Amino acid sequence: MSKDRLSASRRLDVALALVVQGDYVAAIDVARAALSADPEWDEAHFTLGDIYERAGENDNAVEAFRQYLVLDPSDRMGAEVRLTLLGAAAMRDRLPPDYVRALFDDYAPRFEISLRDRLAYRGPELLSEAVRPFLPSLDRPLEILDLGCGTGLVGEVFAGQYDAIDGIDLSPRMINRARAKGIYRTLVAGDITDMPDDLGSGYGLVVAADVLNYLGDLAPALRAAHARMKPGGLMVLTLEHGKVFPFDLGPGQRFRHHQRAIAEWMEECGFEIVSDALGTLRQEKGTPVEGRIMVARAISDFAFVTSNLVAPGDPDQASGQTLH
Repeated sequence: MSKDRLSASRRLDVALALVVQGDYVAAIDVARAALSADPEWDEAHFTLGDIYERAGENDNAVEAFRQYLVLDPSDRMGAEVRLTLLGAAAMRDRLPPDYVRALFDDYAPRFEISLRDRLAYRGPELLSEAVRPFLPSLDRPLEILDLGCGTGLVGEVFAGQYDAIDGIDLSPRMINRARAKGIYRTLVAGDITDMPDDLGSGYGLVVAADVLNYLGDLAPALRAAHARMKPGGLMVLTLEHGKVFPFDLGPGQRFRHHQRAIAEWMEECGFEIVSDALGTLRQEKGTPVEGRIMVARAISDFAFVTSNLVAPGDPDQASGQTLH
């Protein structure tokens, strides 16, 4: 660490302490002093942008986030997401992979405690409940592919329902946590839209719990999943419910998907929807986060089968049932 970076780091620590105290004016002054000591420190620019946004100085926040992106085009801290929410950047069709990877690498040690205790997360349980009526129709042995497997919550909740389970996640540290549980046959750090050859094929069930929320356009992930599945296999997934077609970015920095858009992507990518319900996926700042819990069947020839398909109907309403 250079002398300037050391001085900047100390000043930035003071700025963050002032943020905790709610003194944004003083925090901005100290953060700017940190940048005067090291103008090339990308993290300091991002932190200054965050403080400006908290203080309601959105124009200055935009400038700081843009300067961060000049210094770190890979955007591991998610400045583009912040710019999008501030209305200063066009919406992309997915969150930056480097940002998502860094986010969950950092989150891994406290992931389960945070999700279960603070956010009341129930995604895997809702998916297990939704797919249970369809499991007897699946061929055995049943192999599951867990997309965005994280620390392995799906593997634990689905225990006893499969013969083997493999997982893929962008975050190597999340993968390490899942591996320590000894549940998964194969675990791979990779992108669910372009899955590596380390994973198999012919899966009878694909599970996507709280992972597709980081993608706007669902088609690449759905096509990649379909390519790994047996004809007639099932995909069960959660998505945050959105009212903007085809998707929008919510304040929690996750995408929300419109029901009609989901149905169109499913048809395009070779799936028929066999179950679609609304339910509460978790809490966010004390407010329930409503999501779709869906089961879809892979069609071998991509011909769209309309029998048993849940009609989109009113895009802002549930399609016949609600899970609690």
